[in-house]
Amino acid sequence: QIAAATAQLSASVAETSAAVMQTASAVEEVKEMAQSAGRKAREVSDEANKTALVSRDGERAVEEAITGMTLIGEQMQSIADSVARLGEQTATIGDITNSVNELAEQSNLLAINAAIEAAKAGDQGRGFGVVASEVRMLATQSKAATAQIRSILADIQKAMGVAIQATDQGRKSVDAGTRQALDAGQTIRALATGIAASADAVTHISVSSQQQAIGMEQVGTAIESIRSAADQNARGMRQIESTASDLNKLSQTLKTLVIQFRL
Repeated sequence: QIAAATAQLSASVAETSAAVMQTASAVEEVKEMAQSAGRKAREVSDEANKTALVSRDGERAVEEAITGMTLIGEQMQSIADSVARLGEQTATIGDITNSVNELAEQSNLLAINAAIEAAKAGDQGRGFGVVASEVRMLATQSKAATAQIRSILADIQKAMGVAIQATDQGRKSVDAGTRQALDAGQTIRALATGIAASADAVTHISVSSQQQAIGMEQVGTAIESIRSAADQNARGMRQIESTASDLNKLSQTLKTLVIQFRL
């Protein structure tokens, strides 16, 4: 009975040792998988951190673009104000030119009347007639100059009208660009926030994987100790089984000797 029980126990220990070996192999595979997952998680975490840096750079670039667009808008407004003041000054010049033209016409009329009066005066009015002729010539030149100035002012006013339209369109474009930049900035900030959260999550996963690998390493060490103990138990059970077999042989020998002693 001792031999049979020992044999059965030895078989059970052998099965336990085999199960421990399988468990150790499975734990080793899980440990390798955890280490691989940790490496992948670290790689993803590094990439996420790089992407977060890029998104922050993009956010700064958008902010700089918004600042630049704001400055451009202010400059466009300043140009528009300057053009408006120039238009006012041009209108003033036009009024002065009209006054000069009226004075020239009046001077021309006065010169004509003076020439007529000088002609009536005969020789005594000849010198006065020369002066009247010069005044008339100056009046004619003044009218020609004012006409030229009016033409130039008309061209300036047309150019200012084009400039005002251009500045107004430019201001509208700047406003639209600023709004788009603001929208892009909000999108990039939201993206940066999401990427940062993902980076944190991946970092936690990496740390968890490392801890899991450490835990599996500890489990592997414990199972290795169990396997070693199981091997020792198996060797001990084989020794017990061998001893039980020897004891059985001795008992058979003793039984024979007892029978002989009786005889």
